[in-house]
This record gives sequence, structure tokens and C-alpha cells, in this order.
Amino acid sequence: MGTMMRGNPLLCAAALIALLTAVAVACGGGGDEEATVAPSPGATGVPTGTPAATPSAVEEQLRGMVLQLSDLPAGFSLAQESFSTNEEVAGDGEDAAEVLARLTEWGRILGHGVVFSSEASSENSVFLVDSTVSLYESDSGAAASFADAVNTARATDWQASVGEATDLRVEEVPSLDVADEMLWLRITGTALVGDPPAEQPFVQDVVLLRVGRVRGSVSILTGAADVALLVESMVRTQADNMAAGLQ
Repeated sequence: MGTMMRGNPLLCAAALIALLTAVAVACGGGGDEEATVAPSPGATGVPTGTPAATPSAVEEQLRGMVLQLSDLPAGFSLAQESFSTNEEVAGDGEDAAEVLARLTEWGRILGHGVVFSSEASSENSVFLVDSTVSLYESDSGAAASFADAVNTARATDWQASVGEATDLRVEEVPSLDVADEMLWLRITGTALVGDPPAEQPFVQDVVLLRVGRVRGSVSILTGAADVALLVESMVRTQADNMAAGLQ
């Protein structure tokens, strides 16, 4: 993995973002926001989004359910933070009304997401960590949203969606016993990264999980294939944070 670690890892990660944007669409579950990938290449380390002047109780609850900076290895900083209402998730496209109706039917209340980026090269080669949660009125609503996202992810033609990557492989990793429901996808391949461009391997673990009436995701972009234990630790921590937030 020597060439992947040369230079600023944020630049390497940013070059992969365009190739992996399809993950957000394929795992998003009919317009819902979970399982997003990396932030935009312009991420500067300053939180973005529209923070509320006085955080509501729900916002504070959701903030505690995502991964925290203290949950990550040294060398990370908060790159993005945002909340998403149902209207914002539905957007203004042709299917906006349909998506909004589905989110309302599921009883989605509010969503929250954070993205952490690595400030410098590190031994674990983890570049970006994306953690999201959304709260529903009932377990059944969160389960319906989760099922929709899983069906979409499994039906996706990944090679067509991530067309610029080569040697693309998508596999389902056995679920951990940490949540009511879980899907773990591992996407591996090679992409042209850096300046001058050179073929580099990448690994992106995308985990969807549901704990009670909370649906969440963890998406981790790395340049190494030997970080499975670290990824598993982050997933377990997010599941614990989600469960604690419901107590």
C-alpha cells in the first residue's frame, strides 16, 4: 500500500469519491440518507450544514448516536455535520412527493450525519468515516426503511454504477450480533488516484444497521485490506451509541 500513502491522503480519498458516489444512491433506500459515502472533495475540516440556533432534544439525541471523534483512531477531525428533514431528503425532483409520502408513512422524524477525515497518513490507511442515523416513530417504520435500503443495495449493478473502477468486487460480510438488523457490504477495486494518476486499490465497507426505531449506517473508506478489525470496532461502537440513545 506504499503508493496510496504518499502525499495528502485527503487528496487520494477525494479522487475516489467520484467513483463511489453510487454507493450513496444504491444504499440510500429510496431517497433516505443512510449509507452515504465520503464528503465532497472540497471538505475543509469545518462542519457544514445548517445548525439550529438552539438544538432540539431530538437533535441532541441523534448527535449522541453517531460515531464520535473519540471513537476514531488518532489523526481524524470532523469534516461535515448536518441534519436532514424529510423534505430535504425528498428534494425537489419528479419523485419528491412519492419519496416524502414514503418517509412520512414510515414515521421518519429526523436524520443526522457526520463525516470524519484523516488529517495525515496513518498506519491503518483509513481516510474517511461517514456515520449517519435517523429516528422513526416506531420499530416497524425503521424496519421498513431498512428493508427498502437493503433491497436496493442488493439489486444494484455495482460495476455499471461505479464504472470507472476496475477489478470491482462486492461481497456481503457476515453480520455481527450487535443490532436488530444489519447488512455489511465490502466494495473493493482499483482506481486512478493522485497526480500523476496511478492505479491504487481501495476498500469501502458500507454497513446498514437498525437498532429499535433507529436506522443507521457506517461507511469507511480505506486504502488497505487489513483493517477489518478496526471497521468491526467502529460498527460495534455505533450500534452501542444507537442503543444508548434510545434509553
